Amino acid sequence: MRRKKSSRSIFSDLYDVIERLRREARPRFIQLDSLTRRSRTLTRLFQGTLQAWLLATARECGCRWDDVNAKLESITGQLQLLVSEWEGFEAQREELVIWMADMDVCLSEVDQVTGKTETTAGVGLF
Repeated sequence: MRRKKSSRSIFSDLYDVIERLRREARPRFIQLDSLTRRSRTLTRLFQGTLQAWLLATARECGCRWDDVNAKLESITGQLQLLVSEWEGFEAQREELVIWMADMDVCLSEVDQVTGKTETTAGVGLF
């Protein structure tokens, strides 16, 4: 039987994918800079409509790459925040489990001292 992934695991996996994509995108940005320099050289060789088209295309590509990079940064930041919050929730959950176990022991001791025959151990605190 397949176990359901925890939300933290899902966030962590998504974060890993985004980080991998960001690492893969960095060389593309370097290539874009190189292409931009080349297009500037090419546009000097052409005049008129072709020059305007080359400049517009290069500008559009640059804007699209900037948008991709901004979205990547935003998503990565959001995932980091979600993973951090989830880790906080997990820590609180573990503290509550310990606290509840301690309370169960205390209630059992109270039951023994007061002479009650019922115990809270099967009540289903967990």
